[in-house]
Amino acid sequence: MSKIIYRLLLVFTAVLVLAACAAFNPIEKPQVAITNIKMAPANGFQQKLLVGLQLDNPNSFALNLGRLRYTLELQGQSLAGGSLNEAISLPANGQAQIVVPVEVNLLSGLGVLSKILGNMQSDLDYKLSLTAAVSNFGLGDITINKVGKVGMGSSAP
Repeated sequence: MSKIIYRLLLVFTAVLVLAACAAFNPIEKPQVAITNIKMAPANGFQQKLLVGLQLDNPNSFALNLGRLRYTLELQGQSLAGGSLNEAISLPANGQAQIVVPVEVNLLSGLGVLSKILGNMQSDLDYKLSLTAAVSNFGLGDITINKVGKVGMGSSAP
């Protein structure tokens, strides 16, 4: 009977130590920024934008991301969204550059696209909402929101 109590006490102590470590070293959400936006050739009534993203991992361990879902606003106008179903590994204290497609319906997004095309020489205000499936530690989905400025076709500082 004393062996069972000893083992239970040992397991309970290990759980407390792990919980204390997690409390002192919380997992931080990755950071995201749009680095560039390029227009792909139109396809019928669909226009595709190729949006360059930089994902930064502030944690001391790699983060494994699965499906990404995102929405994008440009110049205060809701543009569209999309998803990317590729595995992405963010190295510990590192970053990854990816390109995600954003589909815009030309009929409903004509006003937004004309505003963008008329503003290609200056930076565009953007609002990005990105939800990523994180496979580490059973974290599930995390959502990152970012507001910033980006130029069309070239990397932003």
